[in-house]
Amino acid sequence: MKISIKQISRFILGLTLLFMACETEETLNITTAEPVFELKQPSISNINLNPELPDNPAFTIVWTDELSDGGSTYTVELSTDPIAFESPMTLGTSNSNRFSMSVAEFNEAVIGAGVPAFEPFAVFMRISSGSLISNVVSFSVSSYAETPPVITSPDNTFEVVLSDVAPSDTALTVEWDDPDFGENATVEISYALEFSEAGSDFATVFTVEPEENNGATSMALSHETLNEAALNSGLTAEEAGQLDIRVKASIALDGGDMVRYSEGITITVTPYDVVLPPVLYIVGAGVPDAGWSWNSPVELTLSGSRYGGNVNFSPDNGGNFRFFTDASLQWASPSQNFPYYEDRGYTIDSNFQNANDGDLNFQFVGTAGLYYLEIDTENRTITLGDPRTGPNCEHDQLWLVGAGVPDAGWAWTSPVELPCTGNGIYSGAVRLQNNGGADNNFRFFTDRTLEWGSPSFNYPHYENAGYSIDSNFMNAGDGDSNFAFVGTSGDYILTINDTSKTITLEPISCALDQLWLVGAGVPDAGWGWGSPVALPCFGDGVYSGNVLLQNNNGADNNFRFFTIEGDWGSGQNYPYYEGEGYTIDSNFANAGDGDSNFAFIGTTGTYKLTVDTMAKTITLEEVAVPNCDLDQLWLVGAGVPDAGWGWDTPVALPCTGNGTYSGNVTFGNDAFRFFTTEGDWGSGLNYPYYEGEGYTIDSDFANAMDGDSNFLFNGTPGTYLLTVDTVNKTITLQ
Repeated sequence: MKISIKQISRFILGLTLLFMACETEETLNITTAEPVFELKQPSISNINLNPELPDNPAFTIVWTDELSDGGSTYTVELSTDPIAFESPMTLGTSNSNRFSMSVAEFNEAVIGAGVPAFEPFAVFMRISSGSLISNVVSFSVSSYAETPPVITSPDNTFEVVLSDVAPSDTALTVEWDDPDFGENATVEISYALEFSEAGSDFATVFTVEPEENNGATSMALSHETLNEAALNSGLTAEEAGQLDIRVKASIALDGGDMVRYSEGITITVTPYDVVLPPVLYIVGAGVPDAGWSWNSPVELTLSGSRYGGNVNFSPDNGGNFRFFTDASLQWASPSQNFPYYEDRGYTIDSNFQNANDGDLNFQFVGTAGLYYLEIDTENRTITLGDPRTGPNCEHDQLWLVGAGVPDAGWAWTSPVELPCTGNGIYSGAVRLQNNGGADNNFRFFTDRTLEWGSPSFNYPHYENAGYSIDSNFMNAGDGDSNFAFVGTSGDYILTINDTSKTITLEPISCALDQLWLVGAGVPDAGWGWGSPVALPCFGDGVYSGNVLLQNNNGADNNFRFFTIEGDWGSGQNYPYYEGEGYTIDSNFANAGDGDSNFAFIGTTGTYKLTVDTMAKTITLEEVAVPNCDLDQLWLVGAGVPDAGWGWDTPVALPCTGNGTYSGNVTFGNDAFRFFTTEGDWGSGLNYPYYEGEGYTIDSDFANAMDGDSNFLFNGTPGTYLLTVDTVNKTITLQ
């Protein structure tokens, strides 16, 4: 048998293929993956919850379930511990393989789980369904606070009687917790305390902030600070009252502050009086002009923060005396003895000492004589010096000139005087105008005779000297850095105290809105209440206005002042003012009739009659007969509630001279129009009329933009002096 090489090769190749086929069959076995229940790892693991977007989704998670047959309910669980899911929080359930929560929902959940606010904190989630539990995924969450602060001390039983003996001592410490926050918060929390009269539901609050807002959760308040809070909240000095307190917590966010308030607590506080009595009365043997009697107590008047006056002292008869605050109460008046001032840290002149008698009075131990006694309540000193004659200032007066002082203006014809009234104190009544930020500047001058060459004091002069300047003033920022008045136009008591370095303003008014004149000597009124003549208040106890007075050769020239319209019993006759010490113009006399009325004995005519209850003067100044195109303008409209839209009671604006119509008008926030003829709707003068004539119109008026383009009053409702000046083309309110 012949076996060729070719055959042998084929045999070997066959065997090789056979073995290879067997090996291939073993390696091609196919396996199937195990079914899983898996929570997918989220693509975003940092969740910053934004309180400004509470409805936005906070997160969405997705999972795979290959172990259930479908129709399963899944529970989403949260824990702050990645291992111990012993008592997990349930976030919610889902019938699908995904779950979402809004920002507000998730924030409430994580805060409830104890996650601190505004601090990155790790939380862990998993999915469960029956016995199936998924893997765990983690998030870093920054939540926001929801729980308000909680006051822990004091409680509602707290009571305190405040004292000015040591005003800087601590009277109250308030402590609180802010439970949503941990030690690593990424925001700054500003805390403040708010005070309000008990039961007012914090409708109006007085706020006290810490000197340094460093997030501390307690605040100590001094007697002085708590007293200020109590008085400003409506409590009465020297009387126990209830005061509500709450904590305000603020966090500055891009969209505005996030503010939370604690529940309030109520404490009982007795505040002390911070209002200085206008006069101190000295009674005692050490002051022989007074003695121990109330027949002639010696008065020390208040000027700024100082009491001062010349007092005759004597060491005889024990030399003791005491200060009292209310002469009308006599011995029942609150009094101030030596320890009163000693306890409050006053430095007391060596001529005085404690009498150590039953009332611990002052005792004068110096040489008998006349002294100037000064009690400085700001610097807490009691000093004796040489007696003084008249006020003591560097200048006899200061002069105010500028547009902000309309009685002066930028001219030297009628500068307004601010006289020296005490030791370094200039004070007086001044009419100031803001005029919407225009024409509100002025300056002080020392010498009227030098006019513009006079030394003058602008805003920086006082500012650089360390004066505390009333907030109604600011630097005008003009060429001369004048004062600018930025308050409400009106009459004020302006006081410059060179000793205490203060410039202050106090609004002034009268006891009554007006006095009423009735009588034959006032022919526009006569002896009846049909048309009494009003003498309106112009501030600081001054009633003034133009009045037509008649003599009629000594007949029908009598009249009387009244305080209440229509009330004959409210009259004030000539002897009334005479008895009150008034200086009365020589054109008036006692009528000597049954009611001792005033009698006008001058020349019949129109006069400016002024009753100054502060200076106790009644003066007359003859005025020119009014000269206008009309006797008056008429105001009608809802914006003038005394008139309304009808002709039954139109409001008259009388001519007061030289093209000027002026008078008191009550305005409401509505429309009205001027008319030239009573009862004639066609005689109206609307806003565009005056605008077109080039008038400068007060900023409290605007075009009503109604069918008639009436005036619209948009200021604060009330009674104003309305003036229409047809010469200078202005319409102004004061």
